Amino acid sequence: MTNRNSWVVILGVVLAICLTIPAVGPVVAQSGSNSGQVIGSPQISVFATSQEFEPGTQDELELTLTNRGSVSRGGPAQYEERVTTARGVVVEVESESAPIEINTGAVGVGNVPTGTSQVPPLDITIREDAEPGTYRVPVSISYDSTRSVDYDSFGPEYSDFNRDVTRYVTIQVRNQSRFEVVSTNTTAQIGDRGTLSVEIENVGSRAARGASVTATSRSDELSFGTGSESSTANVGTWEPGERRTVEYTVEMTDDATLREYTLDINTNYRDTDGIDRSSRTLNVGVRPLAEQSFSLANVTTDLRVGEEGTISGTIINQGPAPASNPVVVLSTTNENIVIDSPEYPTSDIAPGERADFEYTVTASEAASASPQQFNFTTRYRNSRGNIRTSDSLETTERIKPQRDRFTVESSIEGIEAGSSQTVTIQITNNGNDSLRNVEAKAFVSDPLSSDNDDAIVDGLAPGETAEFNISLSAAGGALAKNYPVSIDFQYQMPDGDTELSSTYVVVAPVTASEEGGFPTELAIGVLILVGILGIVGWRRRRS
Repeated sequence: MTNRNSWVVILGVVLAICLTIPAVGPVVAQSGSNSGQVIGSPQISVFATSQEFEPGTQDELELTLTNRGSVSRGGPAQYEERVTTARGVVVEVESESAPIEINTGAVGVGNVPTGTSQVPPLDITIREDAEPGTYRVPVSISYDSTRSVDYDSFGPEYSDFNRDVTRYVTIQVRNQSRFEVVSTNTTAQIGDRGTLSVEIENVGSRAARGASVTATSRSDELSFGTGSESSTANVGTWEPGERRTVEYTVEMTDDATLREYTLDINTNYRDTDGIDRSSRTLNVGVRPLAEQSFSLANVTTDLRVGEEGTISGTIINQGPAPASNPVVVLSTTNENIVIDSPEYPTSDIAPGERADFEYTVTASEAASASPQQFNFTTRYRNSRGNIRTSDSLETTERIKPQRDRFTVESSIEGIEAGSSQTVTIQITNNGNDSLRNVEAKAFVSDPLSSDNDDAIVDGLAPGETAEFNISLSAAGGALAKNYPVSIDFQYQMPDGDTELSSTYVVVAPVTASEEGGFPTELAIGVLILVGILGIVGWRRRRS
């Protein structure tokens, strides 16, 4: 009985052990995978992407951060990344002994994991008197990091620290050619083409070989040559301290505003080591001249419908440039106004000076006695010898009504019926032209007649009066009343053209014969009767 009880106890113990072993194994394994510690740290270094700079320039310092983070005790990947990442990185550059000024303060980079990260460009100025050479520039880097991560089934615990480290980068101030714009000047006017001169000095300490200077416009209103936005001029070898004047042909559009326009100036060259280099971009302002303009003064005209007259006045050069070989051109859209010679050349006109002009113009009889518009333009050569035409200048002048070429008066007081009389006709030149070979011709009808009805004078100046004598006879049976005498004139104009005037009418009063006189008709009848009687008597005597 005792032995039997002993085996029962032993079997119970064995069974308990067997049941216990499977449960213990998993617990130990689970405890090993959910707890532990990861230890590491970021390893930050910095280097300068841009290293060479020129004295007297403003440039960008480009930096790159490299994080070679290390892990001294490993674990899950997310915790290893945690201990090797620099968080909230802030970079600040100090000039220390380097001849530079830092224009940008501290800049944030953010989180920097292992690998490389770019720092936003830092604006720096290299002093004008910077000595060429190599300089170490300190870079302060501050960031947060995690030294260790303790983790178990309840979650991780971080040991965080803030770190400040200083690293150094090397920059080089090189001894090279450098360029500065000394002055600019242009002869280009708004709406015209001219020359742009840019004077540039090599202020560096070394010569530039095979140099060329490119000017680029930043505005559509200013172009180069045949409309290009840039132009390049070859300069060749350019010694230190030497000044060169580079010229470009530039053109301003008609609608350009009178202001300064910005140009970018870049110089490309080979340095003394044969390396191709480009200078920093220089910005210059170019102010064109105002648009060439003219004005009118003292415009007058004596034009009348049906007559030749003149239009005269003065053209004034308002500048800003001289006008060489100017020609004032007159035009009108009225087809009833004829300009003999529309171009009037004058001598050169400097800014502020003036020149007179006069045109011979004819207003035909179909023209209207009303205000008429006339247009004046000035064609000239600019400073480059190119022909240019100014904007049109408009003026309105009134054309006077038509008038008779002559005024005619007569001395006819009365012609007795049956008698003749010499009549004086006075003619006055009522126009503005001197006339030649003025021939008068009288026309009468029954009961008036004339055996001397024409006359001529050699010349008749404006306002001058001449007299013509003609003979008029009135028939004996003419009634006592006024009869018309028509007179017209043929004459030569100053240009040699022969013209015929309109017909002028003067009045010829005819009076009755004096009382007691022997009527002409009766006398004629008596004579006829006497003649008949005489013939009859002669025939009888012969028979």
